[in-house]
Amino acid sequence: MPATATLSTPFPIGFGSLMAQALRDMGKPEFYESMVELVRQMIPCDFWIIARYDARSKPLIISENGMNVNAKTLYSNRLWQRDPLPQHAGRRDTRAISLRELRRDGALDTVYARYLDRTLGIQDELALLFPISGGSFLALCLDRQRDAFTDQELALARELQTILVEMHHQHIFRAIDRQVSLFLHDSGVGKPEIMILSANNTVLYKSDTWSHAATQAFERDPLPSEIGCGDIAATGGRDGWSLTRMRDGSRDAILAGADVYLLRRNAADVGDRVAEFGRLHQLTERQQQILVLSLQGHPNASIAEKLRITVGGVKNHKLRLYEKLDITSERELMSAILCHL
Repeated sequence: MPATATLSTPFPIGFGSLMAQALRDMGKPEFYESMVELVRQMIPCDFWIIARYDARSKPLIISENGMNVNAKTLYSNRLWQRDPLPQHAGRRDTRAISLRELRRDGALDTVYARYLDRTLGIQDELALLFPISGGSFLALCLDRQRDAFTDQELALARELQTILVEMHHQHIFRAIDRQVSLFLHDSGVGKPEIMILSANNTVLYKSDTWSHAATQAFERDPLPSEIGCGDIAATGGRDGWSLTRMRDGSRDAILAGADVYLLRRNAADVGDRVAEFGRLHQLTERQQQILVLSLQGHPNASIAEKLRITVGGVKNHKLRLYEKLDITSERELMSAILCHL
């Protein structure tokens, strides 16, 4: 007779509910905190840190629940340059790394090891790494103050990564779609091409057909640095194409501190559409000029320089625009005009 199978599960009670919550939170700013709670159910820790590492720049601490102030300040001021995670993120097939492994391999310099022991006050850290784009990645760091993570726990973390990395990729797509939809207020216009740049113009995300659309708009695919500094937006696009920068201070780990650029083709020239919008709302010529430059992604200082007025003058014109349109913010202003294009 065949042997009777014995039902055995490694999942603790409550894991299913936490997994369901993490799935519901995909596309929302709280997704990675839900993911941390999911992992902590299987691999306990004393506190955790969520940070985004962008190529060639200081990591951005997105969220944490126990990192002391002195440790955070010291890390942000100078010790981030000694952090071993960026050097090891791209060298291994696995996306889970422990400090115990790095110590054993001699990958921690003495200054950073002293910081971990004395200032951060931890015995071990387990970092789960999630690739983004262009050398950027997200790290979910579980920290223990007294005990090290075992080989079994490290193996379990790497096994969980099979699921977690796929959830991470799906979250990126949902988060971007959600933010763009909120910005455009579901205006019914064609879906834009999207590029997301970090503060140092690292590409965090680029839609598959961005390069093709950019070539149509500008006769070539501009470098991220050209887009980030506003030079390309200042030239305008051909055949009704327009480039818009979207900034709204999202808390999402992928979008935090980044700029979202929307490349869209309009049925008519942007200037003509703004003129039509201006007639509808009785805007002055100067207010229409400011609208066009704002759509092209120019900040107030750049608008003032191009129009040869003061930054205070730009702000005053925008305040009068807000009054005419019954709105209160730059985001609402961009939404109102984009809905009309």
